[in-house]
Amino acid sequence: MIGARDLSVRFDTVLALDGVEIEIAPGTIHALAGQNGSGKSTLLKVLGGVQRPTAGEVVLDGEPISFGGPADAARRGVGMVFQELSLFGHLSGYANIFIGHEPRRFGLLNRRELQARSRALLSELGMPDIDLARAVSELTVAEQQVVEIVKCLSHSPRIILFDEPTASLTSREAVPLLTAMRRLRDQGYTIAFVSHRLEEVFDVADRVTVLRDGQLTWDGATRDLDQPSLLEAMLGRPLDELYPTRRAQPQAEVAVRLEQARCDGLAPVDLEIRAGEIVGLAGAVGSGSSLVAEMIGGLRRVKEGRLIVGDRERKLRNPAAALRAGIAYMPEDRRTDGLFQQLSIATNMSMPLMAADHSPLVARSGFVRRRAERDVVLAGVQQAGVRPPDPFRAAGLLSGGNQQKVVLGRWFLRDLPCLIMNNPTVGIDVGSKAEIYRQIAELADSGHAVIVVSSYNDELLGIADRIAVFREGAIVGSYRRGEVGERELALLTLGAGDDPAPTTARPTGGSDAQDARIGHTG
Repeated sequence: MIGARDLSVRFDTVLALDGVEIEIAPGTIHALAGQNGSGKSTLLKVLGGVQRPTAGEVVLDGEPISFGGPADAARRGVGMVFQELSLFGHLSGYANIFIGHEPRRFGLLNRRELQARSRALLSELGMPDIDLARAVSELTVAEQQVVEIVKCLSHSPRIILFDEPTASLTSREAVPLLTAMRRLRDQGYTIAFVSHRLEEVFDVADRVTVLRDGQLTWDGATRDLDQPSLLEAMLGRPLDELYPTRRAQPQAEVAVRLEQARCDGLAPVDLEIRAGEIVGLAGAVGSGSSLVAEMIGGLRRVKEGRLIVGDRERKLRNPAAALRAGIAYMPEDRRTDGLFQQLSIATNMSMPLMAADHSPLVARSGFVRRRAERDVVLAGVQQAGVRPPDPFRAAGLLSGGNQQKVVLGRWFLRDLPCLIMNNPTVGIDVGSKAEIYRQIAELADSGHAVIVVSSYNDELLGIADRIAVFREGAIVGSYRRGEVGERELALLTLGAGDDPAPTTARPTGGSDAQDARIGHTG
C-alpha cells in the first residue's frame, strides 16, 4: 500500500496540494483525475519521490517514509513512468531497458542475459512482438512507451506510477497499453495513473481519486461513479452539456471546395465547407483525414483536381500561401509545431499579425509597437480563456489546455475566414475541452468555416454540423448531425463488420447538385 496523509505542496504563493489524504490499495489500478493544474501530477510525483512535500507525509506499507529521490523510491519498490519519455534514441531497446544496471559477468556486459531478461519482461506485459534490437528512435511512440514501462519493470517495483501514459497515443494505440496495465494488476502489481481520458478511467480503474485546485473532491470505487458525477467533481459544477448548442446555421456560401482533389496517399476527394459550418473529418490513423486537412492548409500540394477558396481556384504551395488565401491551420502537436516554447504568450499570439499586410502592430520603421501588441494580446488572452492571463509568461510553462488556447487565440486575432484544427483536444483536460468546443461553436456562429480532424468520434458527433468519414485514403460516407451514431461511425472508420449504408449529407440550404458533390467519391 502507498498513500499520503494531510499532504500539502506549495510552490511560492501557489498551493498545489492542500491536505490531501489518499490510500492506494495493493493489487489495484487507482486513477487520479482532475483538470490541468488540479494537483494530480504533483501528487504522483510526491508518491514517486520526485517532489518533496511541504507538509504531511507519504505512507508506504502503513509507515511514514521520506524518499531521497526517484532512485531511493525505486530501491523501495516504487517505480514511475513519466509522460515525457526518458530514453536514448540512438540506443537499442535492450540497452535502454537496463541502462545503469546492466547484467554483467566477470565485469563485462552480459548481452545474452540482458536480452533474455528484457524479453521476459516484455512477455510479462503481453507484448512480445516489439523488436528491442532496433534503435529506440526507429520505434513508434506507442512502442517507445512500452520500452519505458519495461525499463521501469527492470527495477523490480511493487508499485508503478503512470503519469499520463497515453497522452501522446491515439485511442487505438492506447488499447494494448491499457491491457498491459490490467495484466500487471492481475499479476499483483499496484498501479496508479493519471489520465485526461475519462473513458480510460472507467475502462481500467478499480478506484478513482478526483482533485480540484489541490484538494480532494471525490474518492471511491469506479463502480460507484458515473461520468456526470466525475465531471462535476472535477469542475465543481454540473456539466449538463459538454458540447454547446449552435446559435446559427451554416450559410449557403461555400468557403472552401475540393473538386476531385488529391495528394500523395489520398484518392480524389469532392468536399465542400460552407461559411458558418463545422465539418468534422473522421478516420483512423492513416485514413487520409489528416491529409485532406494538410492539403487545404497548404502543407501538402494538390497533385490533381482543384482547390477553390471562395470563388477562386488556389495553388497553395505552403501554409503562408494558405494564410494569404484566408486559411489557418492548427497542427496536432502544439508543443513542437504550434508554439515557440521559450517565447512569451504575447509573442506567440501576435506573430501571425506581424506577417499581415499593413499590420497595426508594426510601425513604418519596421519596429513592433509594444503597447499596441500588449493591448491586442490581452484581449486575445481573455477571449481564449488562457490561464493565468499573463501575456509575458513563457508558453512552455502553461498546461496543455492553455497552450492550445494560445494557439487558438492567435487565430482569433488574425480572424481568417477558414480555420483547420487537427486533433485540437489531444492531451487536455475536460474543462479545457469544453471551453475549446464553445470557442469553435462561436467561430462558426460568427460565419467562419471550421474544419476539425479528430481521432475521437464522440467529439465529432458532439460539435460537427457534418462529418466526412475517411478510410484507406478515400471518403466512405458523409453525414449531417444526427444521421449517424457512435457505433456506426466506429464501424465506418475501422472497417469492422458490415458498414452501415452510407448517406449523402445535405447541408442546410444546399441544392441537390451541391449535395452530390459532398457525398462519396467514386
